[in-house]
Amino acid sequence: MGFSIISGLLSISILYFLIYQDRIPTVGLLLDSSGKPIRAPYSGKAYPPLGTDNFGRNIVVVMIVGAKYTIFAGIVISIIRVVPSIFFGFIIHFYLQKIKTPIKYLADTINYFPITLFAFLILNWVSFQGILMMEATNSYWDLVMLYILVVSIVFIPTNSILIANEVQLINKMEFIECSRTLGARSWRIITNHIKPFLMPQLYIIFIREFIQSLILMAHLGVLSIFIGGIAFKDDLFGYSKPISPTSEWAGTLGMWWSFLWTSYPWISLVPIVLLTILILAAKSILNGLQTVLSSEEQIVSVADYKSVKQIESLEPFQLVKEKST
Repeated sequence: MGFSIISGLLSISILYFLIYQDRIPTVGLLLDSSGKPIRAPYSGKAYPPLGTDNFGRNIVVVMIVGAKYTIFAGIVISIIRVVPSIFFGFIIHFYLQKIKTPIKYLADTINYFPITLFAFLILNWVSFQGILMMEATNSYWDLVMLYILVVSIVFIPTNSILIANEVQLINKMEFIECSRTLGARSWRIITNHIKPFLMPQLYIIFIREFIQSLILMAHLGVLSIFIGGIAFKDDLFGYSKPISPTSEWAGTLGMWWSFLWTSYPWISLVPIVLLTILILAAKSILNGLQTVLSSEEQIVSVADYKSVKQIESLEPFQLVKEKST
């Protein structure tokens, strides 16, 4: 169900892009009964189903357009967090075992510092209100890559230690010791023995990082840090207001956060509810993976227990005969 929700949202957003090129319908000024213009945003009653924002844009279409950017950003950030950590984790386990403890302490100190504040300080100073913005040399994709790298790299040390610990636990299994005794090299042990046990754990780590990425993106959105930087657009009355270039859900949350304390609270609740649904869908995928892996571990343990009991039940002559065959 979680996978169906995420893939469904992504498919709808991609199809809208292919058919309508992400065109967002905009309503003009609406007039009251006396002929005076009504100030946007408009409610769902005046412009169904969910009304418009202060730019007169259809809220439903804005959410559809931003869905693919939100999901793709979370996936890319999770990949950058996990894939390099795999290599660093193997390097730490096989070649840097003596300094693993200092590296672990360094990674733990990063966790004690608020990651949202750390990412906000870097992104706000370097790209959005600092060096790149003042020099006006930044492009949209430069800001996107900078956003993704800052949000991703800070988690690589922690994930590297986590993967190194997983490899260490797997490496203590008896059959790996037997393979090493028979002359197996490290690369063969990794590809033939460690990989089948590590891959399921990597899937779990990836889903967890996806959830954490969405939460961090939402926090940065409230702090007016958007993917691709901040653009400015004139509303229906000609006032310039900040806007997210991609309409991704964390950015729209930051754009519409101030409406939460006005007579238009539903505008802020729309991205909040959608982000919550996306996080819960990913959480359901994580729970499903953990349930399947735990059941497989129980099956393996029962099979091992039965094989041990079968060997113990054999008579000495039968045991020698089994070995000889």
